[in-house]
Amino acid sequence: MKRILYILCSILLLTGGLSAQAKKKGADHHKDMREKVRAEKRAFLMRELSLTAGEVDALMPVLNELDDKRFALWRSTETLGRRVRQGDKTLTEAELNTHLEQMLDFHVREAELERTYYLRCRSTLPADKLVRLPMVCKDFARRFFERHKR
Repeated sequence: MKRILYILCSILLLTGGLSAQAKKKGADHHKDMREKVRAEKRAFLMRELSLTAGEVDALMPVLNELDDKRFALWRSTETLGRRVRQGDKTLTEAELNTHLEQMLDFHVREAELERTYYLRCRSTLPADKLVRLPMVCKDFARRFFERHKR
């Protein structure tokens, strides 16, 4: 999960811009980065799981939707989470407890998303590949960020 958050965080950071043109450039860059991640993930999954073109074509829309929903879920805790990570000394006890509740809820909701989306892949992949899919996706995220550290 931490690896997925890194991917989502980097995508978020790439979308900034102050002027309308900068926002457009940021949005274009965000879209380009997202497409790059998805293309690399597609190739990685094909290689690591020995997927056929048909399997990966059927699988990627499901995984892309899962990643989009994870990103939206992560964004819902972004503001308070950033303050906690930065060690903001002005955080109140109530804010810290709120953050804890948000993070616990986040983990539960993310697990529910994974269950829903990975089970949707049953009709696409044989069981041996499906069982390895979550581990291979996490391995991809870890390797991607190791290569693209700032």
